[in-house]
Amino acid sequence: MSKTSTKGANVERVMRRLTILVLTVVFAAGMASRATGADEDLLPPIADAEQDLSNDYDPWQGFNEKMFFFNHDVLDRYLVKPVATGWSKILPDVGKRGLDRAFDNLGMPKRLVNNLLQGRVRGAGRELARFGVNTTVGVVGFLDVARGQLHIEKSDANTGQTLGVYGFGPGPYLVLPTLAPLTVRDGIGYGVDGVLDLFGYLTPFLATTGLAIVKQVNERSLNLQLFQDVEDSVLDLYSAVRNGYLQRRRRSIEEADAARQAEWHPPSRAVAAR
Repeated sequence: MSKTSTKGANVERVMRRLTILVLTVVFAAGMASRATGADEDLLPPIADAEQDLSNDYDPWQGFNEKMFFFNHDVLDRYLVKPVATGWSKILPDVGKRGLDRAFDNLGMPKRLVNNLLQGRVRGAGRELARFGVNTTVGVVGFLDVARGQLHIEKSDANTGQTLGVYGFGPGPYLVLPTLAPLTVRDGIGYGVDGVLDLFGYLTPFLATTGLAIVKQVNERSLNLQLFQDVEDSVLDLYSAVRNGYLQRRRRSIEEADAARQAEWHPPSRAVAAR
């Protein structure tokens, strides 16, 4: 590996660690402020228990809405969507879906590690089996042979989900430039998942960045109509995106915890026979 590639890889690793550090500090500051009531303007009234119970905790809504406006009304409208539209005209659907599956195949390490961290050994085994089959027979993942022919489903395990399974609360909802919606917990998980991206250690920094851009454009091109339908059907897009994201994350954690419980505490034969 050249000195330039090594330097780029080192820069990428440093940036990932900085992401984890910054989000951890933000999380700690937010939780401390919530506990002490030091900044009343950022927090909902104490008596408003429904918001906490539903986990729709959005004390930074003013900041988040500005970032959402930038991501949606500026970045997506004038850059990502036009490029994705052009990409969709160049590459047929079968090619876009194959590329999406190939990128997903590269995400195996984070799913494997987090299945193991959650105590889902069978889930980890399925991830290894899927990766082996799809990388070979499935032509580096362009074809999902494991699912289509062998009915081996992948999981959606990631570090944010693992933290949720072990009882870590989501923290405040957070929108950052260029990133998909997050909670602070999922933001920390996103940084850790970046460290688990083994492919990023094996390729030069510019190549990794280029692949990440292609991945995002390809995903956007696959969802052009879906995004448009959502935009046309809701009055408050910010709230709809936030609530939809938080509901999906809660459901994902509940399903992961149920899978773990089923693996470690399978129903007895007597119960299963009923």
